[in-house]
Amino acid sequence: MILIDSVKSFDESMREPNNESPIVVINVSGRRYETRLSTLENFPETLLGNESKRQRFWLNERNEYFFDRHRGCFESILHYYQSNGQLRRPDTISLDIFLEEVSFFQLGPKAYDQLKESENIHELKSPPMPKKHWRKVLWCLLEHPKSSIWATLITIITMIFTVLSCLVLALETLPMFASYSLYACLQQANLPANSTLIPICSQVFQSPFFIIQTICVAYFTIEFLLLLISTPSYKRFFLSFYTYVDLASIIPYFVRLGYALNNTYVHIDQDTATTLDVLLLISLFRILKLFLIFKYLKALRTVGTTIKESFVDFIGVFAGIILLAFLFGAACYVAEVKDNRATFSSIPKSLYWGIITIMTIGYGDMYPITTAGRMIACGCALAGAAIIGMLVSVIVDHYQRAFNRKTLYNEKQRYSKTGTTIAPGRFQWKPYS
Repeated sequence: MILIDSVKSFDESMREPNNESPIVVINVSGRRYETRLSTLENFPETLLGNESKRQRFWLNERNEYFFDRHRGCFESILHYYQSNGQLRRPDTISLDIFLEEVSFFQLGPKAYDQLKESENIHELKSPPMPKKHWRKVLWCLLEHPKSSIWATLITIITMIFTVLSCLVLALETLPMFASYSLYACLQQANLPANSTLIPICSQVFQSPFFIIQTICVAYFTIEFLLLLISTPSYKRFFLSFYTYVDLASIIPYFVRLGYALNNTYVHIDQDTATTLDVLLLISLFRILKLFLIFKYLKALRTVGTTIKESFVDFIGVFAGIILLAFLFGAACYVAEVKDNRATFSSIPKSLYWGIITIMTIGYGDMYPITTAGRMIACGCALAGAAIIGMLVSVIVDHYQRAFNRKTLYNEKQRYSKTGTTIAPGRFQWKPYS
């Protein structure tokens, strides 16, 4: 049984129709609709509810309002007035067409709130922009690849330099190129045990790897400085993860280069070599610059969004894995402690075995030998397959929803050739990006 009072959420004054109100005829692309004027005037901020707004569509000779618009959409829009604000998109109408009609008839924020909830769309705020014109141009070129063809080109160049710098870092570790790597040369130095000096490989600075790294770091440095002077918010800039990835890619190179250029000796001491090893570790963070690609490719951005939206599910699954691992590990410890005590010597050690088994890794360093222990191991493996399967299904569901999600903009944002934004005041939906 449906309770009528629980369905009707509009005001008492809006329930009863005004039978004395005149009937209005609305012609939409040849199909005529009739409704009472009071029904339309319940929403005075909309196109049909405001007399001055709808007056320009009035045809005196036919005594009706005429709109050359989508008829299938208008039936839902008219129902919005007749149902006192209940809006639903017809299944046969695409979302972009329906949003265009909702925008044309100016149904307002409440209508969009319903669509955002029912259509799984997300509202994005206008991106912050610097106030000065030249900073806007620079910021759009570096941070908004879709703002212009030049911004797209700069984005492609940045990705190329990012991949190239990581490739050079990997190739330097190959034995055949050891003579070109300062760090490899330091590690391979064959000195007496009591020596405190390590020879510098001078040929490193003539190597093609060093030249390529210099070009890449120079590009990253210029890009970082341009971002620094054009950012609309220094707080957001220095709280950004990518800012510190850039610094980790730049600073170790300049420290090493500065030391090499100022060193007048053929040898350096062991402490300095240790410092250079630390710089090598820091320079490895340049690999994280590959995460910048997440900003430009939709599929990779969707992966990041999926991970964030699935965080709570990850926590639940992690807790479940620990609980199951503890139960199966303790059970296997009891079953194996007499005949296989060397392997299952304690419950914490058995917990490690349980986690490895549930995650279906199976290193083989620990395994039960008794019949009871093997039966417990089978149950642990089956439980692990089930819980991992559930986690995968949740992640896939979040990924599909994130990939297919629609994005609803408060204002239709475009970027002019100068890099500034203009807002005609219309709504626009786009695939999630």
